[in-house]
Amino acid sequence: MTERLTRAQQQAQTREKLLDSAETLFGDKGIHQTSLDQIAANAGLTKGAIYANFSGKKELIAAIMQRKIDSDEPLRPRESAGSYIDMIGETWAAHVDLPETRRFAMALLELALHGLRDKSDTETLRQWLETVRAFHARDAASLGLGDDPQMVAATLLALDIGLALQHLIDPGAVPADSFAHATSALLNALRKPEEQPRQ
Repeated sequence: MTERLTRAQQQAQTREKLLDSAETLFGDKGIHQTSLDQIAANAGLTKGAIYANFSGKKELIAAIMQRKIDSDEPLRPRESAGSYIDMIGETWAAHVDLPETRRFAMALLELALHGLRDKSDTETLRQWLETVRAFHARDAASLGLGDDPQMVAATLLALDIGLALQHLIDPGAVPADSFAHATSALLNALRKPEEQPRQ
């Protein structure tokens, strides 16, 4: 016997469908070219379902970024710089080809362009970038990777986004292990002399 969902569970499920639909269509068609009717239809719902959960496009955009912030849990700290470097490369390679990664990457580009055109819509994107940098900065500081953890964090995020986009467009030239090679070269160069890997 199938267990019936509570009202709160049904609403959460509806929100997820709408966010998945909006994220996909924003990436595929662009924010201005995507209507609320299209988002609802793509999710198999009515336009009323959107207004029952969101005030409009702006709130959908904010919710997409907030969902990403909430899902980007900090990676568990490692005991050594070497194990941390290995772990972030392996994690990136394991996730870069997932359909949800591609969907978010496409939406992220559109959201970034939208935010650059309309400064009032950059806050949730800025918060996501800040959250990811904070995770990396915490790890860089705790493992002694470089003198400026914030700059290390910004560089790691630049490698993450830049290599992901290149890989998704041209995987033959930028394979899934590219991030591991790039971060290994960068972070091993920043390790304290006593922690440098032996040649």
